[in-house]
Amino acid sequence: MTRTRRAGRELLALPGFRRWYAARMTSLAGTAASGVAVPMLVWERTGSATATAAVSGLAVAPYLVFGLPAGAHADRVDRRRLMVGAEALAAALLATVPVAFLLGAGSTAHVLAVVAAAGSAFVWFDAAAFGALPQIVGKARLQQANSLIFATSTVVGIAAPALAAVLAALTSPAAVIGIDALTFAVSAFLLRRLALPGRAASRSASVRADIAEGLRFIWSEHRIRALTFAGFGIACSGGGALGLIVVHADELLDVDDWRLGLLYSATAAGSLLGALLLRRLTSRLGYGRTSIAVYALELAMILALATAGPGGLGLALLLWVAWDFAHTAAVVNGITVRQLLTPDDLQGRVNTTGRMIAWGGAPFGALAAGVLADRVGVQSAYLLLALPVAAGTAVLLASPVTRLRTIATEAAPSQS
Repeated sequence: MTRTRRAGRELLALPGFRRWYAARMTSLAGTAASGVAVPMLVWERTGSATATAAVSGLAVAPYLVFGLPAGAHADRVDRRRLMVGAEALAAALLATVPVAFLLGAGSTAHVLAVVAAAGSAFVWFDAAAFGALPQIVGKARLQQANSLIFATSTVVGIAAPALAAVLAALTSPAAVIGIDALTFAVSAFLLRRLALPGRAASRSASVRADIAEGLRFIWSEHRIRALTFAGFGIACSGGGALGLIVVHADELLDVDDWRLGLLYSATAAGSLLGALLLRRLTSRLGYGRTSIAVYALELAMILALATAGPGGLGLALLLWVAWDFAHTAAVVNGITVRQLLTPDDLQGRVNTTGRMIAWGGAPFGALAAGVLADRVGVQSAYLLLALPVAAGTAVLLASPVTRLRTIATEAAPSQS
């Protein structure tokens, strides 16, 4: 862990990364808080499970709609300005919710519309942020940066929702959404003074041509192509496994009380370990073998979870830690390799496309797993969830990823 802490300190010593990181984590904390407050608000007003469930879908759907044009646009314009504009827009949109409720004019339709619009703003921010990160830290430090970001995100994802629930109970869910608006405003303020090194921008005649160029690159770069298709597999399996965790606990483990929270804590612990220990894995195994190893581990853990039965809570906790360790390591390693192999002028397009596929796999897997659990039982559903991971592992084994050990990188850019 000493090497990990040292790498983190070195990254935070870079003024550009420190500002980017502070802005990202601030808005992420607000988003995690809204992830609790918005469903609470919709449920309080409607009592409808369908309307409440629609919140998560509306938050993700804009990525599937705008991912490709956002990535192309981020490669054509000043990424700093795009990030600032997207964060400012999200802040303004979210601020309308507490104002409307304060004036007695709030409605469920308004809340859902804001969720969809703020989610759309996030897509454009994310496209620019993914492209800006290699500019800020240099490709040589990308893995450390991604690991630090995912580790911190995990901690924020644990703490912020709990705090949001308390604040919502003491005040109101609308007030928590107002705090989320403030975090986006702070993020936009921090990013205003972010200095990005110069880069080669896209020179094609149209956004459509840019999108086509990005897709051609993903298809022609066999390692990125393999990791992208394999990523859909683990996203599909991950969405299904997490989507059924409550059902799994109740029907297989006979756990339906406070101990259920331990299972969620176990996944968070595994995710944190995956982010923190990834660098050690890749330094010993290389990028390609690390991908294959963690995919295989995730496959084994899914199969093991399907066999856990009543009285096996302790074993299930260990399995969930190992599962999310493998899942997070696979995701972070895939993102890092994609960024390292992608030219700077294609970063926005290639990374948003990869993210679209991953985010598309998660809701598909959750929906499919729910249908399977109702028809064939949760144990059989978990066994079937192993198939996408197995397919992803097979794709990697049949690809040049197996030979990918190191990737040449340039030094980190100097920053003032």
